[in-house]
Amino acid sequence: MKNYEKKSFFTSIFLFFVPLVLFSSIVLYMYHEDKIKDIEQNILYQMRDYTFDFKGDKFSLDVIENDNSKELFKLYHCSEGLCAYFKAASSGLYLLKVIYAQEKFDKIYHEFFIKTLKISIIIFFSLLFLSIGFAFYSLRPMREALYLLENFLKDLIHDLNTPSTSILINSKMLKKHGDFEEIERIELSAKTISSLYKNLEFINSKKIIKDESISIEEVINARITLLQKLFPSIQFKKDIQNFTIQSNKNALERIFDNLLTNACKYNKKKGEVRIFAKDNKVFIEDTGVGIKSVNRVFERYYKENDRGLGIGMNIVKKLCESLNIEIKIKSKVGEGTKVELAFK
Repeated sequence: MKNYEKKSFFTSIFLFFVPLVLFSSIVLYMYHEDKIKDIEQNILYQMRDYTFDFKGDKFSLDVIENDNSKELFKLYHCSEGLCAYFKAASSGLYLLKVIYAQEKFDKIYHEFFIKTLKISIIIFFSLLFLSIGFAFYSLRPMREALYLLENFLKDLIHDLNTPSTSILINSKMLKKHGDFEEIERIELSAKTISSLYKNLEFINSKKIIKDESISIEEVINARITLLQKLFPSIQFKKDIQNFTIQSNKNALERIFDNLLTNACKYNKKKGEVRIFAKDNKVFIEDTGVGIKSVNRVFERYYKENDRGLGIGMNIVKKLCESLNIEIKIKSKVGEGTKVELAFK
């Protein structure tokens, strides 16, 4: 089960299960209170019957003076247990105090509590299984839609790769006959399409193997060379103390391509992009418009304007997690953004 499926699954369980449990708890509480009253009422009537013949050892009896402070035929919780007061048949000066021992009442209550607890457990698990079934059922339409979407995405990736590759090959062949500005533009546009294709390709990637020794400076310089042509008004400043890591080159290129492209794309006119590298850390700073909601920047399809698809930073986050790279972002609207990559 994928992350978004898990989120939807547990949300469905929560929204269905919790209200039902709360409602059932209220009903069981009302049943509990009502049943206790029935038990006590039944004991009271048995006490009244006991005063007629005083047979049996279920109750104990005491005779007290009638000071008119006790309400007759009413059950009280006293120190001995449950007690009630009745008029003595021979004289109105005395009252009969009938007592039901606390130990006996506790035994009845315990039996009732165990019975109620069993009912509660049965109801709880019945509602839980019902909620799980409902959650699985509610996932079906979403799974079917996502299955169609993933298949469409795979077809789109394949169809996007073929023409972009063909354009790049043919533009390189044309450059052999002369270096024209129009051919350069065609090549840059094809590389932009190819970059989008690679981003989409990584959405469906299952496992990334870190089996290459990679120079950080080499990867950054390659990205800067391309972006200088795409964004000629942006000034790049770099101070790189090169270091080598064991990683996946394609994945690393995707990370820097997305981060540096964003630093250029959302920069001010004639803005700057500064890249620093030291102590196994890379810092990318820009003088751009900044990010309003930094805490949402890694959400898929989140974007703060109409440009882009909103998948680049989500891919960056996933690739950083796969390559064991810690990424931090600080941003101030109107001043720019700073990204820190810590290679472990």
